[in-house]
Amino acid sequence: MNNHRNCLSSLCLMLLLTVLLVPRVGAAEQAFETTPILATKGLFGIGVGLVRFDTNVKFTDKQGGRPPIFVDAEGSLGLPDTDAIPTIYAGYQFAKKHAVGFSYFQVQRESTLFVFDQDLGGINVTGDLTVSDETRFYNIFYLYNLFADDRSGVNLIAGLNSLDIKYALEANGEITIRGQTFTGTQREEVSVFAPLPLLGFDFWYAFTPRWGITTKIKLVGGRYQDVQAWVVNTTINTRYQFNRHVGGVLGITYFDADVVVDDSAQRTDINYGYDGLFLGVHFGF
Repeated sequence: MNNHRNCLSSLCLMLLLTVLLVPRVGAAEQAFETTPILATKGLFGIGVGLVRFDTNVKFTDKQGGRPPIFVDAEGSLGLPDTDAIPTIYAGYQFAKKHAVGFSYFQVQRESTLFVFDQDLGGINVTGDLTVSDETRFYNIFYLYNLFADDRSGVNLIAGLNSLDIKYALEANGEITIRGQTFTGTQREEVSVFAPLPLLGFDFWYAFTPRWGITTKIKLVGGRYQDVQAWVVNTTINTRYQFNRHVGGVLGITYFDADVVVDDSAQRTDINYGYDGLFLGVHFGF
């Protein structure tokens, strides 16, 4: 968690430096034509995030059948702490100040430990243990241009962020709960889908007609049925237009989600975060 807080501080510092320094870069260059929200009316892009994860899950049995189970997936259970996340994104500008967009990314990780002998918050497992993470995030949003001049602009972002989290832990072997040992299987899992409101800002600045920088800050929060969540997602990207219809993106990304799933039988607390690099290419039409 501290790693993500440090990364967030770095991102905020970079954003501040961008705001302070970028207007001074290239001041002597000739004026640009007014830049629209998108370089073309529409775009479709694909990318990959090369990220480092920091996740943990706590399963609490509300009916008193067992102690809480705490899972530090990367720290002690062998789940890969680095991975490549495929991403799809698209946008369409239907008026001078108005555009819509969509983005999707998916995480798929699994780890099996065949010689496992540890305590998971009051439950001891001797045997093999498998932990899996199959998580998807969908964003559908509307952009409204609040400000634009010949080389910079600010867009308001509003929409829906859908969390589709599937996290599972399965232990096989000798399992000890409150001093009682049995041989068998203990499985804990959480599978939720929650569409929640999204609000944010998109800041962009063009150094030249081909080079530019964008900073996006998106906040997600609210409650849906048994799910309550708070999400912070920040990206800082450098963009380069090879031509009017093809562009590339290179930047850094930060994501942190605190999710609580609270039903009549169990409460699950999820802290899901990552930070790293993002690379992408998009095609305009």
